[in-house]
Amino acid sequence: MTDQPLIAEVSQKALIRSPADELLVMQVDADTWELPGGRMGATEAPIVGLKREVTEETGLSVTVGEPIHTAAWRNDVGRGRFSVVYYCEAETTDVELSDEHCDYEWVSPSTARDEFLTVSIHQTAIDRLLAAEALPSEQTAATDD
Repeated sequence: MTDQPLIAEVSQKALIRSPADELLVMQVDADTWELPGGRMGATEAPIVGLKREVTEETGLSVTVGEPIHTAAWRNDVGRGRFSVVYYCEAETTDVELSDEHCDYEWVSPSTARDEFLTVSIHQTAIDRLLAAEALPSEQTAATDD
């Protein structure tokens, strides 16, 4: 048993893939890019809260898939945080920015990970997405020989 459980705010992020297999990254300020999403309400169901956040920030309606990555930590002032990154799909790339972000880009997963996102949780989510996608083709290649 844990002596001191983590009491945390829950944040949900969406790794949104376009029909062209690009991911959406959102610019917060001159130095910060992130995935869309945010905190869920105290009485919200997780998927409902994620869809609400995505719609508020992007104007997109998404199909929410499985969680890709989770993480728990304490921030610089000791407050607990718990984050879940979900795989999502959008049928359109027509983003309508809220006042929370100043720009957005649809980019390849590797470009999102290497050139835009600096939060390790988001980078790890993309790594896991890419690894999961590589697995079936590796298995197919191995059985075809």
